[in-house]
Amino acid sequence: MRQYLSRYLANQYLAALLLALMSSATSSPTSANELDTLLQQAKALGAPMAAVQRAIDISRQPMFPKKDALAVFDISQPSAKKRFYVFDFTSGQVTAHYAAHGRHNGPNARATKFKGFQTDLDMVPLGPLKTAHSEVMDHYKTIVDRYDGTVYRDMIVVVLEGVTPYNSYINHTPPFKWIIHPNWYTTAGFRAKNNGVLGRSNGCITVDPVENNQLITRLQDGALVYVTVGDAPIEQYL
Repeated sequence: MRQYLSRYLANQYLAALLLALMSSATSSPTSANELDTLLQQAKALGAPMAAVQRAIDISRQPMFPKKDALAVFDISQPSAKKRFYVFDFTSGQVTAHYAAHGRHNGPNARATKFKGFQTDLDMVPLGPLKTAHSEVMDHYKTIVDRYDGTVYRDMIVVVLEGVTPYNSYINHTPPFKWIIHPNWYTTAGFRAKNNGVLGRSNGCITVDPVENNQLITRLQDGALVYVTVGDAPIEQYL
């Protein structure tokens, strides 16, 4: 009886393990079919595809514990375009969102300056960045649209960490932190009054308050945010 019970338990364990492996394989973001679908979506949205592939490869490194989502920010595209691309490997969806560049990256309509970001704190840092856990900062907790008066409450932010020698300077500039955050110059009201163009940040990645909390919640806790100048290698701007 004891031998039969041991064999039964072993079989049950193996069955459970096989089911778990099958489930993991089905939901894996690295399966060829799922990845191909994501890439097709990204291409249709206008994402820089060589940069996207680099980002996917980088996100697989152990330093990025969050493997089910990443973002690619193509800072070279016009600010009136949705150029912050979020890859959700769980849902199998790619979405595009508005995001502002830094005030020293160039005029509101389009960033034109990318070299020198390592010494100019009003430029968005290029390359791979890692998200921390979301938090509340008093300055961004409530955003008021200065055009239509809409009030956005209970906003959150997420701190970004530089993970390469060329962008790790953002980890050592107290009291300043590089964050993803909302602001009034990315709202629909601002865009409507400025021909669709966004305002500029002080070097952070600024998104629409309407989407802010959802984006940050999806990307927090160790996801890759890859800031790129189209498909050009980052080394070109060092």
